[in-house]
Amino acid sequence: MSLWACGQPGGGASEGEADTEIDSTGDTTGGTDGTSGTTAPTTSGSEPSSSTSDSGIVVGEAKGLLNFTFYPETAGGLPAELGMAGAWRTEPFTTDDFFAVQAWGMHLPPPPEEANTVVNNSIPAPYDWGKDETWITGGNALKLRGAAGESLACLVLVQDTFPVYFSDDAEFFDPLCAPDPAKWVADDAYDVIAFGGEGKDDIVLPAAVTAPPALTVTAPDVATSLFEHDRATDLDIDWEANGGQANRVVIRLIDTYGQMLTAHAVDDGSFTIPSAELTKLAPGPATLTISREQSFDLGLPDGDLRVVLRYEVWADPDLI
Repeated sequence: MSLWACGQPGGGASEGEADTEIDSTGDTTGGTDGTSGTTAPTTSGSEPSSSTSDSGIVVGEAKGLLNFTFYPETAGGLPAELGMAGAWRTEPFTTDDFFAVQAWGMHLPPPPEEANTVVNNSIPAPYDWGKDETWITGGNALKLRGAAGESLACLVLVQDTFPVYFSDDAEFFDPLCAPDPAKWVADDAYDVIAFGGEGKDDIVLPAAVTAPPALTVTAPDVATSLFEHDRATDLDIDWEANGGQANRVVIRLIDTYGQMLTAHAVDDGSFTIPSAELTKLAPGPATLTISREQSFDLGLPDGDLRVVLRYEVWADPDLI
């Protein structure tokens, strides 16, 4: 859904802990074979790891990130979309949105830690994949299971090198790995399931994460494509607040050249991007994203997995 250079739209808030089960999910079809094709995950065996968390699970030392984002239909007519992607690394991630990296080649830096703050990211550098040995194959799939069904991010090798977990309807993907936006349900709790693959048990974390409430933006007019905004005037962003939840609202404004403003807002219903920041952006078509998100840090045998769930609205202002 992106209106900026990539072609499609697109931590933390709260941290969740859950009871852990070692289980077999019942999926027994095939494994994965990189960019030439991917299939549904296999299950088998068990393998010890390095340390034990408070919940009793043996936790590894890798760092994982899994995004699960709902993008509603845009004013430009692009349909609703589910964005699901993740990965494991031995080094920290430089983004909270790995789906944007994998799906559109967009490197979105994390928002500022301090609430009600806006920063100028200029034009972010391309995502640095780093050395291949810093990427870990943590089983052969990640799954979220909620009341509306199951969503799978299946293992694929990017550039035949980097193991990534991705939900896609490409021909070389197993149909079970296709994204279905109907399976993202606001306020729904999801089981997190990590498929172990050969030599490892599957790990099931019941009701470990929860999707944030749906986001309704009331200003600017995101239902109108290419609505004009004068950069010499503050941009007021309003939405229906849901401050009772452990939510974070992240706002990005990206000009036609990729210069980016990123804000971290409290979920109180309003935020203003000052004109002094807007004038740093170029005139012309831009991309505005407003997301309500929650994040959860979960201990798994491969390491700490951060799951970020978002409801993200995209709009296309015309900056003048």
